[in-house]
Amino acid sequence: MNITPNINCGLWLISCILCLVPWTTSAATKGRYNITFAELDSCDTYEITEGGYAYKDFFIVHSLDNNNIKNDERLHLKFYVLTSMDAHILLSVTDRPRPHDRVYEIVIGAGGNTFSAIRTSMGLRRVSTNQDQHLLSIYDPTPIEIIQTKDGNLQVFIPGFKTEPLLRFLDASALTINYVSFSTFGPNTARWFYDCAFDGFDKELDPEQRSQSVEEQLLGALVYQAQNQTQPATLSSIRFAFLMRALTYEQSNALLRTRIALTLSWQDPRLSWEPTQYGNIKTFSHPDLEIWIPNLLVLNGALESQIGLLKNFELRVSSNGTVTVLDNNLELISWCVDAARNWPNERLSCDIILGTEQGVALDYDANSDPLSPHEHVNILSAWTFAEFGVSQLQNDTNTRYATRGMLQTMAGDVAIEFRLQRNGSFYRQVFVMPLIACQIFIVLSFLLRGYRRGALILIVLALTACGLLYMTKHATPHYVPPLMGAYQHIMQIAAFCYFLHIALMWMERYPPRVQPFACLMALMNSSILRLLLCLRLADSTKYCDIQEQPWRELAKLCNNLCFIVINLLLISVDVLQLSVY
Repeated sequence: MNITPNINCGLWLISCILCLVPWTTSAATKGRYNITFAELDSCDTYEITEGGYAYKDFFIVHSLDNNNIKNDERLHLKFYVLTSMDAHILLSVTDRPRPHDRVYEIVIGAGGNTFSAIRTSMGLRRVSTNQDQHLLSIYDPTPIEIIQTKDGNLQVFIPGFKTEPLLRFLDASALTINYVSFSTFGPNTARWFYDCAFDGFDKELDPEQRSQSVEEQLLGALVYQAQNQTQPATLSSIRFAFLMRALTYEQSNALLRTRIALTLSWQDPRLSWEPTQYGNIKTFSHPDLEIWIPNLLVLNGALESQIGLLKNFELRVSSNGTVTVLDNNLELISWCVDAARNWPNERLSCDIILGTEQGVALDYDANSDPLSPHEHVNILSAWTFAEFGVSQLQNDTNTRYATRGMLQTMAGDVAIEFRLQRNGSFYRQVFVMPLIACQIFIVLSFLLRGYRRGALILIVLALTACGLLYMTKHATPHYVPPLMGAYQHIMQIAAFCYFLHIALMWMERYPPRVQPFACLMALMNSSILRLLLCLRLADSTKYCDIQEQPWRELAKLCNNLCFIVINLLLISVDVLQLSVY
């Protein structure tokens, strides 16, 4: 059997397969969008390794031979990116856009690689959205092509994905793009490719090149000298002063809210410089100044004052190494329990205990004036402060936290003490004066007879009842104030007087037919008792009247006796419960 032709056919088939292997391998190296890493070797790269949403570096768009623009275009850029999600491109007029400036922010693969968008402000004002998912990958580079036409039509393409624009936005007031920046979001990282020679876009961007200003040179020097924001080794105390702005006491919540202008200053020799080397700058302040600052604590703080206080402040450094922190609107919230229990005439002692987490002592500047004569301290409640003081705490503890992680005072902490008192003039006029009027009405009721007496007592009952109802809206619910107790006593006395009035009218107009007991008759005839009760002495004529109308005479005796007793009770109420008002 001749097997030579079969062998020749087999060798020819193997040769064909081997010839196809390079073509297959070359095709396999191309990714989803037909881009190879060998082609990307001709590109410049920009990597984001730390993540976070921030545009740190800006690239200048070429103004002449740039980005392959056509006749009807004003911008034409092309990039490639390797990332899992959130590829952010910022097109801006300036290299320092503010948070609400108009820009073009293009986000590919936002929301966990689920949608894309164009925004006209950093993080805000979405004007175009696309719901295509999984456009980005960390294994395959994704091409992004941006075109802005002269009529303001901004278009974003993903070449190799589809021919029509992924995003489109027609801007009637189109921006002139001068700078481009890249970013991402959250902990995500990204690698960008630009100025690629293989696709003809090799003259798109230039890294921004400009000389540093004197302020930038000084900023870099201070950040370097601050040694990664470490605490100065020789620092033992921090000088502080404050100016009162507002004071509020919430009695229902036992909270003292104090708003002050705080000044902290200390010496850090590492941050000194020679002014002649930096344009004669003697005082320097910059938002990017990264140096050590103390973590101020309110040890008896409540709500948001339980965490770090210094948030919105101004930081200044002088050429001699003096560091100053200024916070003109610092709100401190601390606990202050009302222990006086004498509404509406409370006088409280509240304090704010300040310290630093690092345990550095606070030294109060006694020469400062917390109450500026030219500024009014706003009292946002019915309270004001009569006086205040600053005292140093003496404590042997040398650690800030107890064994269970609880904050504790230590040597070097200070307490700002306030003496508070209620502005009680309103309450005295509204509540005390009606109470005195009720007492006068009760006394006058003993001088009247008949229905006029009953009407006057009912007026007293109505006034005290209305006063108690009105007081419940203003008085503290945590205890019964002395003033409320006085109202209760007056109401009880008025109720007794009304029942006494009914009994006296019964004895005078509808007396019983039986005679009183012999002991009562003896009391009515007693000259000593009648003298004490300011009654007419029992002569022969009066004795006869008593014998004929004993119940009427008994009514007079009861009336005068109760008059004296009730006056003594009213005096005790005034002395014991109303004397503080």
